[in-house]
Amino acid sequence: MIDRALVDEVWREVTAYPPGRQAAEAEEFLERQPDAAAFCQAVTRELDVAVQRAAIGLAFLIFKIREASLGAPVPPLARSRIREAYEATTDWLERREEGGGEFPHRNLVQYLVEWVDADEEAKATLFLLLKTLSDALDTPHPASPQRGEEKR
Repeated sequence: MIDRALVDEVWREVTAYPPGRQAAEAEEFLERQPDAAAFCQAVTRELDVAVQRAAIGLAFLIFKIREASLGAPVPPLARSRIREAYEATTDWLERREEGGGEFPHRNLVQYLVEWVDADEEAKATLFLLLKTLSDALDTPHPASPQRGEEKR
């Protein structure tokens, strides 16, 4: 199960990695999840390099959280599953823009994106990317930790 405590635990662990381990795990992630990495690159191609790096880092974090919840590495995510999740996500976003409802609750993807220092276009792209990958992994979206007052 993915809950706030697990997200916090994985975040603390990943941010405490020494530089050599960060690079090694990032390379291992890219090798183990080539289709997810290619999706990250394709979706963020037009954005600033810093945002592209953040996208890969956040995708890595989503996978680390999922692995921690499973207690094992995530098998390679198939390109077809990513494509299905992407189509479902873009359909969902279109329905939302047409007044098709709100988020059921604050979730992991929203929480991660709100912490990124980027413009609204980059945040929207990161949201699309992370929601797609999260849904492709069938990752539940736990309520995110609160930072005092809720953002309005």
